[in-house]
Amino acid sequence: MRRFLALALAACSAAKPESRSTPRSDAGFTGDGRQTVSRLFRTFGTLAAERGWIEETVYVYPEEPGLAIRAWRTPQTGPALWLIAGIHGEEPAGPNAIAASLDRITALAAAGVPVVLVPLCNPKAYRENWRYPNTADRDWRGGGYSVGDSEHLLPDLESGTHPRQPAPPGPESRALAAFALRLAREYPPRLALDLHEDELSTTGGYVYSQGAHATDSPTAKRIVKLLIDSGIPLRLDGKTRFGEPVVDGVVSKDDAGRPIRDGSIDELLSAATVFVDGAPRAGPAGRTVIVVETPTFGGTRLADRVAAQKAVVDAIDTLWRE
Repeated sequence: MRRFLALALAACSAAKPESRSTPRSDAGFTGDGRQTVSRLFRTFGTLAAERGWIEETVYVYPEEPGLAIRAWRTPQTGPALWLIAGIHGEEPAGPNAIAASLDRITALAAAGVPVVLVPLCNPKAYRENWRYPNTADRDWRGGGYSVGDSEHLLPDLESGTHPRQPAPPGPESRALAAFALRLAREYPPRLALDLHEDELSTTGGYVYSQGAHATDSPTAKRIVKLLIDSGIPLRLDGKTRFGEPVVDGVVSKDDAGRPIRDGSIDELLSAATVFVDGAPRAGPAGRTVIVVETPTFGGTRLADRVAAQKAVVDAIDTLWRE
């Protein structure tokens, strides 16, 4: 994923001293006002305890069995809303926004909409305020890998006849991608939202749009308006630092005018074809896959970023009906 790799490389030189800290307390890093991992999971755990949702452990850290990647889903299956956040540990707005908007999500589910929720995909890095689960070094060349990397399941960029990479970069990546492929059979992604942040953006946030309706997506346009109305700085035109054109706040093409192919779990959910054990098969083919990137520069406090992403999640009923 280009934003996984290029952003990580630049971030290692631009990160603030606070974001480089690697606290070891039981509570974990809370210097920016984020909720702890345990508090977040207590909130999300009410979905199973009080709402009858199905809770699943996606991955358990072998060196720390009490820490795990967890997911929740509704008993009802079918074309589904997927909500993902916390792929990178130093991007806390998404998990905190989902926790603050849980009532909106459960209301949509109570109305009969199937939902798959993976609200904190990288709890180990979130707890330490790292980017990656395996190192405090934000330069990917130092060995860091993304839990959302799915290139081992995605077609190569030239011929499309074999997987882009022979293996996943880490065990969390393997587990999360396998979970997504398995659940997508019963919960095909009709709308997927992945909540991210961009600490290197100096002009504002933006939205990535992938899937069958990537270009001119009404959902992407509505999310841009929600972010603008929230007061968060947003970039509406020009190009990203990767050369991708920004059109009215939305990025739907790469620097060569092709669909976004970044190797992420977002691409996986939108992919029409995937490779399993080296053989091609039909992919999730998500209709609308949106990545929200709120900026973390200057005066954009975490509370403001959470409020912006909460505005998106709070509008989930409207977004679902687009």
